[in-house]
Amino acid sequence: MNKFIKLTFFTVFFLASSLALACDYPERPHIPDGSTTSKDKLLTAKSDVQNYIAAVDEYLQCVEDKEKAAIAELADPAPEELQRRNDLLNKKFDAANEEKALVGEQFNQQIRAYNQALKESKE
Repeated sequence: MNKFIKLTFFTVFFLASSLALACDYPERPHIPDGSTTSKDKLLTAKSDVQNYIAAVDEYLQCVEDKEKAAIAELADPAPEELQRRNDLLNKKFDAANEEKALVGEQFNQQIRAYNQALKESKE
């Protein structure tokens, strides 16, 4: 039961801190099927992916800035509190960076599919 209470507290705190930060996570771009799409649509998707990655970087900067401001407002925070906050911030960064890598890899897969379809159409 004690673990349930801690988990509930952590979840509520995490969601509340996310809302309080008011940094908006960008929407994932649409990546078309490379085996059936046009070069122009892939170029548009490339731009969208690049913009998404830049927007995620801006989001992370916002999160970091808000967290620094929140820590500055704390009156003599305990080292454990600072460590916990740092751990949460690191988890947000890790998740966002993994998402950027995933979107980039998905785009690259569709580029490979496009190139393969182009190659097959020339044969």
